[in-house]
Amino acid sequence: MLEIGKFDSDTDALKQRINTHDKFGTYDLNEWIFNHMDVVQGQRVLDLGCGTGKQSLPLAKLVGEKGQIFSVDIWQKSLDELQQTAIRLALPQIQTTQSDLDELDQNVKGEFDRILSSYSIYYIKKPLHVFQAIHSLVRSGGLFFFCGPSRFNNLEIKQFHYGLRKEEVPPPNWSDTFIEDIGVPLTQSLFNSFEVFRFENPLRFDSADGLYKYWSSYNLYDESLDEKFKQGANAYFENNSVFTTVKRVIGVKAMKS
Repeated sequence: MLEIGKFDSDTDALKQRINTHDKFGTYDLNEWIFNHMDVVQGQRVLDLGCGTGKQSLPLAKLVGEKGQIFSVDIWQKSLDELQQTAIRLALPQIQTTQSDLDELDQNVKGEFDRILSSYSIYYIKKPLHVFQAIHSLVRSGGLFFFCGPSRFNNLEIKQFHYGLRKEEVPPPNWSDTFIEDIGVPLTQSLFNSFEVFRFENPLRFDSADGLYKYWSSYNLYDESLDEKFKQGANAYFENNSVFTTVKRVIGVKAMKS
């Protein structure tokens, strides 16, 4: 089980990572996600682990005025920011609910045409319980799409980080193996059919400062390495114009007939 890290509960760090992906990423994760979800106007969509609304906000535009977005997250600060943004953008179809995903069956009722969990499902403590709850919330003909890091996600920046400590990169943790080792088997046991997709998004940093800001907003961050990382990043860019690390994502589309 993956413990929630310092930067997973830090709304500012989340925003920093999102901004980094937008600024330095090669491709658009949302475009890839939505291509697999087939969202149309009028649908009810449940966004699990919504954060500040990276997916909820564009989903609200896709479902239109007659659709509904139910955004769930454990952190009220993130939900408050999402609600403020929804009001500013005139998106009343977004409703927020504070809930641990392990208590989904207690806090979310009804049926949904689409359920999404982007970079959040691997924080659950009771996988079978949560996947059964999700299955019961998907209406007949609906689908559940979840995605997150794969085994070799961000390998390049991990190698840089652990190289500063003169250590080998440790084996993948719970979050990097959850979807393949736990999510896929559970999906296969509960849903009528499913597909697995992969997505690679190179992040190309053009300065030591940009690389440092990303690392320092990420759970890899180690305060004891702070100065050494800055020095290492500066030394790297003395001889290189770009540092590339690759976001390696795995997604699962589960269909319920």
